Amino acid sequence: MQYIALILVSLAMIIPGVGAAASSDDYIYVDDVTMHLQGDNATFDLNYSLETFTRFYVLALGCRYLEPELLSLLGNYSDVRLIKADVNGASLEVKDAGKYNSGYYLFDSRPFGSRDKPLKETIPKFSVIYPEGRTRTFYNVTATENVFCRAGALAGHIDF
Repeated sequence: MQYIALILVSLAMIIPGVGAAASSDDYIYVDDVTMHLQGDNATFDLNYSLETFTRFYVLALGCRYLEPELLSLLGNYSDVRLIKADVNGASLEVKDAGKYNSGYYLFDSRPFGSRDKPLKETIPKFSVIYPEGRTRTFYNVTATENVFCRAGALAGHIDF
């Protein structure tokens, strides 16, 4: 019981430090992003590493503290929902990420971050996984790529 109290006191002392790091955006480092296309929706899988104090905070108290920052990474989309998050990565769902046009879903390029707070650094690796399973990978990006897929494409079936 004394150990738990000691841990909570220690966390209370480092929480202001974590909050300060959050304002300067240097506590979460995105390693790669994978965008899964699903009709007009998209799911983004993020792999990241956390600054040491933030990692301890998340291990002790959970990932809810990270949710606003993770959602703001896709802030240029209107309907973003956090599906899951842990100390190494997160999955976010974006409803209506693409638009339907003549048998295709079109996904316009969107900068990472929000209009008020764009992402300062590039993301080393960005991959797009199409419904039929094909993958395209881009390196050192600051935005999603302009991509499209055929409506009704199924996993394992390539339609050209």
